[in-house]
Amino acid sequence: MRDEQLMTTEQVAVHELPTPLGFWHWSGKVYGERNQDWLTVQAQGGNVNLALLLHRLDQLGIVVDLTDLQPALVQTEAVLTPWRALRQSAKSRLDEEEYQAMLAHELELERLQQGVLLQTLRSLTLLRGKSHNLLNYLSLLGAQQGPLRDLIC
Repeated sequence: MRDEQLMTTEQVAVHELPTPLGFWHWSGKVYGERNQDWLTVQAQGGNVNLALLLHRLDQLGIVVDLTDLQPALVQTEAVLTPWRALRQSAKSRLDEEEYQAMLAHELELERLQQGVLLQTLRSLTLLRGKSHNLLNYLSLLGAQQGPLRDLIC
């Protein structure tokens, strides 16, 4: 019990947080293994990059308040969401090379969003503990019983 209490009050050092490049590669691997499941988050109005970050923080035992990450999403979704919609609507009118160029740009915007989320995370005082970050987020979306439920730590 005492060890558990100590664990919940241990502050997380910045160097313990994921790096942008490391998180990008980890996300690509985890997303690629179950991309349709992760896209369910997006279909329910959520953000895949945020869900991936919350899942990674759960694995690391780092607790975060979702509201602290909201400004990063607002800032980046203002660019990413319209671009994604434009790419999807233009798909039938583009040749493959043009479509792939738009998709590549969207991936760069996704990477930028991850970087902004991580930068925001680094500005917070974070504690170790039994985290339920992904569960909390999926619950807000009404998706806690969906295909990602087995990932909840």
